Parts: sequence; structure tokens; C-alpha cells
Amino acid sequence: MISSQAMPEPKPLFLPRPWTQDIIYMVLLDRFHRAGGAAPQPPWHGGNLAGVREKLDYLADLGVTALWISPVYKNQADGFHGYWPVDFYAVDPRFGTMEELKELVKEAHGRGMKVLLDMVLNHAGYEHPMAKDPAYKGWFHKGQGIHWVDQRSLERGSLHGLPDFAQENDEVARYLVDMSLWWIDATGVDGFRLDAVKHVPKSFWKRFSREIHERFPDFFLLGEVFRGVPRYIAHYQREGGIDSVLDVPFADTVRSALARDCEDPGPSLWRRLTELSREYRTMLFNEILRKVFARRPTDMRWFSRLLECEHAYAHPELMATFIDNHDLARFVSEAGGSKERLRMALGLLLCWRGIPILTYGTEVGMGGRTEGSNRAPMPFGADPEMLAFTRGLVKLRRAVSAFTGGKQVGLVADREVFAFLRDDHDTRAICAVNNSRHSQKRLIDLPWAGRPGGGTPAVWLDAMTGERVVERGGRIEVSVPGRSLRILVVGWRVAQPGSAERMSAVRPGSVRRRSRSHSPPPPRGGE
Repeated sequence: MISSQAMPEPKPLFLPRPWTQDIIYMVLLDRFHRAGGAAPQPPWHGGNLAGVREKLDYLADLGVTALWISPVYKNQADGFHGYWPVDFYAVDPRFGTMEELKELVKEAHGRGMKVLLDMVLNHAGYEHPMAKDPAYKGWFHKGQGIHWVDQRSLERGSLHGLPDFAQENDEVARYLVDMSLWWIDATGVDGFRLDAVKHVPKSFWKRFSREIHERFPDFFLLGEVFRGVPRYIAHYQREGGIDSVLDVPFADTVRSALARDCEDPGPSLWRRLTELSREYRTMLFNEILRKVFARRPTDMRWFSRLLECEHAYAHPELMATFIDNHDLARFVSEAGGSKERLRMALGLLLCWRGIPILTYGTEVGMGGRTEGSNRAPMPFGADPEMLAFTRGLVKLRRAVSAFTGGKQVGLVADREVFAFLRDDHDTRAICAVNNSRHSQKRLIDLPWAGRPGGGTPAVWLDAMTGERVVERGGRIEVSVPGRSLRILVVGWRVAQPGSAERMSAVRPGSVRRRSRSHSPPPPRGGE
């Protein structure tokens, strides 16, 4: 639990603001919350836009600052998830109306929250009229299967047999760009989450990004490039003009390193093949590869190797980090139902650089595998303790500027423990994660150890317990209980509940303080 006395309150939300200060919450619309309307027909569960509006106070209380809403297009009868559109210019009536979508965006903006719409530009639904009309024959590829290691096949093959748009056709590209611009004009949303990016030619993304940003310079594009290779996904940000891409290498590392105790042996080949035999038809190709090669015991040094790849990204601070989503088994299920491990993963997610994404339900410990339970209805109130823990982490990230604007430096990496520093020269934070079942103690050399002035003692605050830990000579000793994490912060001291006072480095016993105002610009609605 995050100590209520350890951290100041985060600043109120206001628009506009940099995306690096945001925490995104993903809503699978049909599975989130229903407000009114007739009882749905399976496989629909009835979640709708009005339901999201009803839960804006819940989301504001959680502390998230942006909503990613699954596709709202009119879909075919079984397209509850929104990814099988039959009309790209209409809201599915099972989700609500265009007016309800506009009102949701307006109310979110009134709370200082941004909204991203999920856009499908790779394919149409199986039953889209254009896919059956001979006049549009040249708009689609021929429906060949995908060879997953061949880039041309990835871009021109048919994903799950869906009608695959031929974006190299100028008419198709023009249609998709114009349709996307229409949704921005019609709704006032702040960004798009772009589906299936690696299945679309890179030349199209350059054109799409350029034309969107020419009309709307601050509009945010978040691309789904589901591959765990930093250099590969970085190309879409560096060359394709997409502002951010999902940080799949981070998710892969969290899901591999934190799923088991470091003392446990790696899963046997039989165990891996048995699991894959049950789920491979519903697994993403990247996830299949991750599991096939997950034969070694876990090792926290994998996070250090992840940091070594940061140079691949044009803007690592804009990478979108996550630990699970609606296309993956939920993290807590990957970790054998362990809430301890979920807390570790959430702590890493909300301390790491980039823009963290929380998938609906993860904040209350929702499990589920890819056979469909990962897309179960939102279980509001399922785990109040986990919800309070997640809310505390979100509050901490928003309150401590090092998490949203600070550099990231590895401090300790061994089989059991990984610790890293976030530092923006105003505040500093250390996150130390112990993947052993046993308590671990480490004496950490900080980057300024041995430098002039680096020997001044400083007091760090444990964000979870309020305990004070003294740094001397640029070194700090940290004890971390088994299967847990500690987050230490320097730069803030709480004087009374609800107020905060700044301290750069405080000698033990010193009462010298410097206060800092917490008066942000007034909240503003609108774009």
C-alpha cells in the first residue's frame, strides 16, 4: 500500500499538457459498463458509451489521465470488440450514438482527461459491403496467408482472413486518411491508437502521419507494433512518423522475468508445448515466440539488457508501456494468480519511463487467458486492496516529476534484484524490485558517488511505508522483502496531510526547508 502520508497530492489535471505526463486507461467498450439499453445478444455484454460516461468519476478517482476506447465503428453481428467494421463512418448503435461519443469526449475534457479512439486501417470486417462489391476489387489484397517472418507478407497478407486493404493504392490511402480526419473533426478526440501497424506498408504510415499532423500538429498517434524487437518497432516511430508505439519489449521482459521466483527452474519443454497447444490459436505470434523460448530460470538482469536498447528509439519517453492487454493473457494469470507479482509488475510499469497503459480490470486483479476470459466484463469492486494499491501508484507517478520527466539509469542488476533511478534534478526516485522468495539487501552506489558534494547525507522517503532511508557518501542500503518492491523518493517532505514541502537533500535531523508553490494553471476543458 502506498503511504498516504508519504507523498503530496498530484497537481490537478489541465489541458493541454505533454503526453509524457499521461497515464492511459484502455477500455474494451462492450466489456466495461452498460448504462441503459436493451439486454444484448451474445457474444455482446452491453457495455456502451453511456456506461463509460457513468464511470468517469471512477476513472478520475483512479487517477488516470487519458482513455483509450476500443473501436466504435458499426460492426458485424459478432464484432463486439469493434475490430470488424462494416461502416467506417458510423457509431455502432449497440455502443450508442455519435452524440453520446461527443458528449463523452466533452465530459472527459472537462475533467482534464484526454481521449484516444482505436482506429482500424489495416482491414475491413468480413461482412463489409465494399469487400463483396466487385467495384472495390482493387481496394483489397488477394487474401493470401501471412508468413510471419516476411515483411512483405505481413503487409499484404490477410490477418485472420479479414479483407486486407491495399494501402499502396492511392484511392485506398486517400479514403483511409480522409476517414480518419473526419473522426477527428466530428469528435474532438486527442489521439488515435492505430491497430495492426506492422500489417500496413510503412510508406502509408509516413503519408498518414504527415497528413494528420499537418492538419492537427498536436494530435497523438500511438501505434500497435506487436513485436519484441526494439530496433524493429523503433522504425515506425523514427521513420514512420508515429509519435509512440507499444513498448512490447518492456511487456515481454516483465511477463518473462516476473512470472516466477528466480529460484524456480525454467518451464520444461513439455509444459511449454502443453500450454501452447491449448492457446496458440488465440495467441499473438510474438507471444508464441516468447513462450517457446522461455526455457531459462528468470533473471532480473533482463531489465538491464532492456535499458541497453534505449538508444534504438527516437523518443523513448513517448514509448507506451504495458504489462497486459485485451490481446494477451492477463498478467496475474501469467503469474499463477499471484497478487504479489502483480504489485511488482504494476510498480515497474508506473515507475518506468514512457507512457504507462493500464488495461481495464488490471487495477482490481482481473485475470484471464486468451481463449476469451482476458476480455471478461469489468469486475468493479473485485479487489479493493489492489485498487487502492494501484491508485496509490498512479498518484505517486503524477506527484513526483522524476517519473514523468526524469532520466532513467540502472543501479543494480543481478539474478534476484533490479533497481533503477529516475532523476530530473528536482526530484529523484529509486525503484528496487526483488524477484526472490527471500528478502534481499543491496548497498547501492548512486551516480554521484565520489563526486564533489556527493557525500552530503540525504534522506529518502519510502513511498509505501513512510520510512526514511539515509544516503551517505552517494551510497544507500536498501532491503527489499521477498516478491516485492520498494520505491524511495527524495525531493518531497510532507508537513501536514494534504500539503507538501520541497527538500533537495536533507541532513538527518535538519529542519531547514524550502517550500515550493503547487499552483498549476487552472483546469481547462476543450481541446
